[in-house]
Amino acid sequence: MAWYPGATKMELQPESDDQPAIRPTQFILHSMGAPWTARRLYEYWRDSNLESHFGLGYDGDLAQYIGTQTRADANYRANRRPDGTGAVSIETASNTDHTDPWNARQIERLVEVGVWLHQYHGLPLRICGAWDEPGYGYHRLFPEWSTSGTACPGDARVAQFRDVVFPAIAARASGRPADPPQGGAAPRTLGEYSDARTALAPGAWTTLSVNGEALISGAKAYTATVFLTVSVPAGSTLQGRFYHQRPDGSRWDGPIVERIATVGASFVDFTHQGSVSDGETVRFEACYDPPAPGVRDPGTVSTSRARGLYWT
Repeated sequence: MAWYPGATKMELQPESDDQPAIRPTQFILHSMGAPWTARRLYEYWRDSNLESHFGLGYDGDLAQYIGTQTRADANYRANRRPDGTGAVSIETASNTDHTDPWNARQIERLVEVGVWLHQYHGLPLRICGAWDEPGYGYHRLFPEWSTSGTACPGDARVAQFRDVVFPAIAARASGRPADPPQGGAAPRTLGEYSDARTALAPGAWTTLSVNGEALISGAKAYTATVFLTVSVPAGSTLQGRFYHQRPDGSRWDGPIVERIATVGASFVDFTHQGSVSDGETVRFEACYDPPAPGVRDPGTVSTSRARGLYWT
């Protein structure tokens, strides 16, 4: 079995020893449908009957659970074909709706693993043209890769795979500069984090600062997600929305998305995609409504993350 030296080894047993060998010919990219770390995914696989070869968190934390020459069970008929060939799989942290893009750390790790698979196992530098054809792909590319159909890894990540991730793998593995995507320039990456504590007054919108209130400036289009750790009374309704601040002080408000708070800290995400007019900056605001009349306890945002892509 083969282990990628750039990943933390978290070997799953007895699967690692008991499952049959494969000759890897494909690399298939997945989204977890959960904002988990690589270690949290290991714990999940450890207690289930499925597994992927790799797991990748939002912060670029990469783990390998099964050697790449051993079957893993994330790809249905591509796990191991009758001729002994099979796919290498990677699950990547995402929001629960599969709508957010990979961030810059995740993209870099995906490219590194993709290059290593080409160099070590000889995967050809092409996108798979059929479900059993060697190359690179994403989970929903062929129905033979999913037991009952899937949207994984989501529209934003499919576009990234074709426009950013795979071209970067092919370019780096062949030692040449990456080609720009067709139809325009490569997107810029939004990746900001703040652990500044921000108070949320009941019923009042508060603009959050994640390395400044303007999350994106000078863009023409974007797709972005804000992830928050929020403490408010259990049962409260948390609301979030992106808005565009105009130079004259007016603004355009995006749709409001609601989440229900749980006991203790709540981990919530808000995603939006849109176009931006000249001079507008993209910002985000949040508020909460108490669970019952008379409850006026202030809420607190303890961590804020902004992840996404934007085009200038």
